[in-house]
Amino acid sequence: MRFPQTALVIAVGLALVAPMGCGPPRGTPRDAAEIARQEAARRLVGEWLLISYQPETALEPMFAGLLAAQMGTLVARFDGQQMTATGTGVGTTRRYRVTQANGDRLTVVTYDESGIAYDAVGELRGNELWFASLTIPWRGRGLLRRIR
Repeated sequence: MRFPQTALVIAVGLALVAPMGCGPPRGTPRDAAEIARQEAARRLVGEWLLISYQPETALEPMFAGLLAAQMGTLVARFDGQQMTATGTGVGTTRRYRVTQANGDRLTVVTYDESGIAYDAVGELRGNELWFASLTIPWRGRGLLRRIR
């Protein structure tokens, strides 16, 4: 059942941190944009509970039922480099990174096991992360709530 795992991971996976690439030594931010990405990545680290997710396109009944079972049970853990999602009959790990940040808003890229990138945007509001997954066919909106 690859669809439910990928859809939920992307939804949750907005999720995402740890800027990568060439540049100055670690600990020496290149500029204000780099500092903002690092701060957003730091704020993302932790455990988040999936509260809601609404796909842009209606799901088949079987997949809709599986998605419904994840609400309030699926936990996404972000460690700065990987996101692990564990829920009812679902478990997966994905690489991620914050690519842009401005205040409470961030843009994240999550990579599946084949290296395919999935884009998402989000806004941190207190202990909540409101997000939108942007990559077809997994477009949708959702809410994660910090539990740790």
